[in-house]
Amino acid sequence: MKLFLRHVIPGTIFFTGQMLILYAILWLYDLYRPAAFFYIVLLNSIGFLIYLSYRFFSMLPLLRRMQQPVQSVAEPIRSDSEEPISVAVEQFLERQQTLFRNSLFAERRKEKERHRYVDQWIHQMKTPLSVIELILEHPGEHYRADLRQEVDRLRSGLDQMLYSSRLEAIETDLKAERLVLKPLVTSIINQEKRLFVKNQVYPKLDIAEDVYVYTDAKWFRFLVLQLVTNAIKYTTGHGREVVLTAEVTKGQVVLSIQDDGVGIPKRDVPRVFNAFFTGENGRRYGESTGMGLYFVQQVCLKLGHEIELESEEGVGTTCRIRLVGGRAHD
Repeated sequence: MKLFLRHVIPGTIFFTGQMLILYAILWLYDLYRPAAFFYIVLLNSIGFLIYLSYRFFSMLPLLRRMQQPVQSVAEPIRSDSEEPISVAVEQFLERQQTLFRNSLFAERRKEKERHRYVDQWIHQMKTPLSVIELILEHPGEHYRADLRQEVDRLRSGLDQMLYSSRLEAIETDLKAERLVLKPLVTSIINQEKRLFVKNQVYPKLDIAEDVYVYTDAKWFRFLVLQLVTNAIKYTTGHGREVVLTAEVTKGQVVLSIQDDGVGIPKRDVPRVFNAFFTGENGRRYGESTGMGLYFVQQVCLKLGHEIELESEEGVGTTCRIRLVGGRAHD
């Protein structure tokens, strides 16, 4: 009732003002007759009270519904009122509730995926730790390379976990700068030199000295590193080269990472950027979380670059990054 009274206060003030203006006009033109004016006010007041009564009873279901406590976000909003304002309010609240539910479900799904990824990551990190423990039980110089390899696996896994945790807030971490591609890619190859040598895969670099891109150095390095390690992983024992090239086409720089490895089955190609998708290769070679290419695509989206992948089983895979802001011949 209090809510309705507050709702009709402006209308009541307007009605009273109209009566006062009518009285002033009648008085100014010497037409004021007390009995006639009282009769006009009485008729208008009765009409106004009938209108208020109609509004009150038509809005009563909505008013009652709005005063009831909300038990959960899934609670229906229907007040069974046909009054236009009530229907409009219900429709607005339903749209808002639907939006909130979708947002809540999306957050829950992301949290579930996050837990799943962490579980997989912990499981994978156990393997190198177990190997290191065994090596420490039988120390010797000839185990040094194996120890180095397991430490590299731990470092790679920790780096991926660190970047994945920062991915949600990547916008606050971006710093665009001018990067010359060749030194950047060369440093990544040098960083993974042991991995190239161990797997007997050879890098082949074909990038001009003057090709550059404006992007975030840390995140761009992360996505190129992911693609290079992927290429080495699926080339081992099946091919010999990972070729990194940069072409300038119609003013746009396209960075390609091509291997002649195992390739991806045709049916798996459309899903390689999906989270947790490992496909036939993941089941065949193991130790795949299915998150590497997902992270690469997410970083590309954040940086504004476009990524595409072509692959043929038994022939090899090519990843191309179309660099927004890439140029040559400054």
